[in-house]
Amino acid sequence: MDQNSEPNSGSAAGQISVLHIPHSSRSIPADERARLAISDTELEAELLRMTDAFTAEIFPPTIYEARRIVFPVSRLVCDVERFADDAEESMSARGMGAVYTATSTESQLRPPLSSAERERIMTRWYRPHHELLTLAVDHVLASEGRCLIVDCHSFSSKPLPHEPDQDLHRPDICIGTDPFHTPPDLVTAVVKAANDLGLAVVVDRPFAGALAPAKHYQRDGRVKSVMIEVNRRLYMDERTGERIANFDRAAQAATNMLSAAAALLLES
Repeated sequence: MDQNSEPNSGSAAGQISVLHIPHSSRSIPADERARLAISDTELEAELLRMTDAFTAEIFPPTIYEARRIVFPVSRLVCDVERFADDAEESMSARGMGAVYTATSTESQLRPPLSSAERERIMTRWYRPHHELLTLAVDHVLASEGRCLIVDCHSFSSKPLPHEPDQDLHRPDICIGTDPFHTPPDLVTAVVKAANDLGLAVVVDRPFAGALAPAKHYQRDGRVKSVMIEVNRRLYMDERTGERIANFDRAAQAATNMLSAAAALLLES
């Protein structure tokens, strides 16, 4: 199966969280690699820049987690975090809609994309992934009556060329919100959990937004969502892609934020 959905073994009351981990993979199937227009050396550099490395480990399971949806291939194949319709996706103007045509350095990633080729990629990768995410949210809603989606990311300590926000002063943690799905007290709880560990947090900068399935987006108030982005300097050497000594501390910070968000929702 191309997609990866990881349910907890069994189920228990209070497992209300669905973790969405879309950018952690470096895997590119051979047939998809053949369609990219960059050399192996260029590809390796681009993967280092664009992969949210180790996010499946930086965001470990908690007692509140019902399921995690991990996209099994690189975002260079398909970015399931983008809107399906390029007309709705601001990054499509930079060649980085759901199917990238440009790299982070604004060079060509793949040849001009035909409608048929885009549809092939969306059918193989994008739509099945979102079907799994929707099913996971529906499963939690059916059992718990509410669901918390945590969109799990990391980001470069320095702005990449393609990123709209080029401010060099980047926080340790970025929290992304949605006006419908992210209540203010949820933001407060997550920010406090990070601040208590001495981490600097900024809301909706350098990245903004929080994911919800199209079925629920701005329609179902039972679905809450928050994006948590961890600065890569906290847990890895960005030049080599290797972990650093503070890796476990970063994972503990993520655990605290995940737990604080879920606990708040259960109490409300």
